[in-house]
Amino acid sequence: MRPPILFLTVAFGVGLWAGLDPFVSPGRALPGGALWVVALPVVALAAWLARCAPLGAAVGIMGVAGMLWGAAAVREKEATCNGRWTAGVTARESAGEGHTRAAIVRLVDPAPASGGIVDAEVVGGTCGGSVRLRWPQGRVARGGTMWVVAGRWSSEAGRGLLVVRRVRALDPVPRGRGALRDALAAKSVELFGARAPIVNALVFAPNARLDSDIRERYVRSGLAHLLSISGLHVGFIAAWLTLILGKLHLTARARFGATAVILLGYLWLLGFPAPAVRSGAMLVLADVARLRQRAVAPRGVVALAALGVLLQDAWALQSVGAWLSVAGVGAVVWAGRAFGRAPRLARLAAPALAATLVTAPVSAFAFGTVAPIGVLANLIAIPLAGVAVPGLVMALALSWLASGLAHLIAAGAGLGLALLDLVAQGAALVPGGHVVMVAGWTAALVWATVAGAAWWLWNSPRRPWLMAARLAFCATVFVATSFRDVVSLDSCRCLTVHFLDVGQGDAAALRTPNGRWIVIDGGPRTPQGDAGRRVVVPFLRGQGVGRVVVVVATHGDADHLGGLPAVVEAFDPELVLEPGEPLGRPLYLEFLAGVEASGARWHAARAGDRIEVDGVVLEVLSPDSLWMRLPLDVNDHGVVLRVRYGAMRLLFQADAGLPVEGRLAGTVGPVDLLKVGHHGSRTATSDEWLDELAPRGAVISVGRNNHYGHPAPEVLERLARHGVTVFRTDRSGTITFSTDGQGERVRSHHD
Repeated sequence: MRPPILFLTVAFGVGLWAGLDPFVSPGRALPGGALWVVALPVVALAAWLARCAPLGAAVGIMGVAGMLWGAAAVREKEATCNGRWTAGVTARESAGEGHTRAAIVRLVDPAPASGGIVDAEVVGGTCGGSVRLRWPQGRVARGGTMWVVAGRWSSEAGRGLLVVRRVRALDPVPRGRGALRDALAAKSVELFGARAPIVNALVFAPNARLDSDIRERYVRSGLAHLLSISGLHVGFIAAWLTLILGKLHLTARARFGATAVILLGYLWLLGFPAPAVRSGAMLVLADVARLRQRAVAPRGVVALAALGVLLQDAWALQSVGAWLSVAGVGAVVWAGRAFGRAPRLARLAAPALAATLVTAPVSAFAFGTVAPIGVLANLIAIPLAGVAVPGLVMALALSWLASGLAHLIAAGAGLGLALLDLVAQGAALVPGGHVVMVAGWTAALVWATVAGAAWWLWNSPRRPWLMAARLAFCATVFVATSFRDVVSLDSCRCLTVHFLDVGQGDAAALRTPNGRWIVIDGGPRTPQGDAGRRVVVPFLRGQGVGRVVVVVATHGDADHLGGLPAVVEAFDPELVLEPGEPLGRPLYLEFLAGVEASGARWHAARAGDRIEVDGVVLEVLSPDSLWMRLPLDVNDHGVVLRVRYGAMRLLFQADAGLPVEGRLAGTVGPVDLLKVGHHGSRTATSDEWLDELAPRGAVISVGRNNHYGHPAPEVLERLARHGVTVFRTDRSGTITFSTDGQGERVRSHHD
């Protein structure tokens, strides 16, 4: 029988979702007063059912409590600087102009000379709370110090970020949580040298900046959860605390008190992230049950811990980490009970397999990446991490008391860390070990179907022929849908261009004959989503990309530039080209900060620039320096590229309109494929332009049912009149163009 707390927690969660999202959030369908229209009848019904159906009445009351708790959380957030600044964004600012904000803050994280993302707490003023900063390059700041910061406030993709342009130190003495993190970071460098960033990420620093290659191999190996401090890390530390305190011959209550205090201090250092709080709550509940000599249902412990997390932080309901944590631990608990009498190997593998299947839809929805190889990799990595992580903690803790012993323990823990990294490298190289899809509901549905098929097979009657038939059916579906395009007999040394389906925006990825990659634009970023993280980065990871050679940002509009910060962060490009037009938009400033942090070479593209990569030549046709001085729209200052490979010519027009077409008339010549300007707007693609280019094919990157009316009917008519074959991403999905330099082949995602 399922424990009642499970139903009560689910009811509270549903009510909390209602309170956070559709009833009281700005711009939603119902006003905040509508909450009481729902709450009062539910309370009345619960009172009427209290005697005959007490559990049903309690479920109703918990649902109402969740709504009220969510409404209170929204009001509390609106009172913070983050909430006030985001609510104050005007329609003009939403289009990308941003607004200057200033505050006095105390840094939670130390800020290195390279800059980057740091967390801070607002001190004084008319609002407070936490705020996320993009710290400028070249200004080192210690954690726990107080600063006056000013910059552009951006609320892109639903996340508030202050892009800091000016800073001034007020209190250089580190204090509070930031001071402790700063001291730990210094000790980490002293003990572990070049490995300090990964040590920080494993132990105490949620925002530790890691090399993109390290993050990528942990993602591909299914070990990414080790790099984000989660309930697993808290469990490691609790297990070692139990072992050490047991050797001190303390009473059970004394051990419980010491463990609870130390875990509470560790959670405070971390900032009380939802997965770690969930783990700490479960451990405390389990200890309380042992002290009281009570047997508790594991599902009840999980549910009660989840309820505690939601009470501590209502916004954890919208945290992907919290969902992954609860789903994963629930799967592990189920597997432990279901395989309790199975052979030892099955008992070891079942929890990892169950956790992978249950969390796969969440991972696919949020990140687009699922790594089945993690089932095997975790069998080795988790025991290694169980030794290495507590060793790292002990070394850091002892560094103030016994430096020699701390260095000795650090050497042993460093060996475990090296072995852990070796496991990640090996697992990341396994063919088919990870699956990358476009993040979103489609990817989540695919993996939910896989999890459902696994549940169907598990519940199959134990008849060999029936189990074999079901297994054969699932294997056939898997092979038919997954390996259809894996085997290719085409050994062509080709240039391949993928025009990605990013909605109402532009993004293209070019693969050179030698397997190197060029990215032109990154798709849109809006409060509803980031096409860079949702589409472009998963696509490149699925192609096995480790680093991008060239990134081209054609201009600063959010439908082209929006996804590029995520691409730059993930793949550390060697060269970045963009118009170099000084825009004050937060998104553009964030992009430049990301380029600086990546160490890429930056160049303002000008007509006559020529870049060659493996025989593929990129020629900049526009803008030139004189053109940039003219008071034109940002679209007409964008980069227009001609790509040459052998005898083939492709033209990337970006959003350049009729003025640019007229200026370039007579200088471009025929092309084989045209990337139509400005998503097929009537402000581009004139008859004279098509007469000169004479393209055989044209690609229009456009969103389905967009409110701009793109592509314009007159543009489609002109293309048809010139005999041009049109490919549209809103109808065909991702469009792929491949050429050996002589002929070409075009196919869509749906071919």
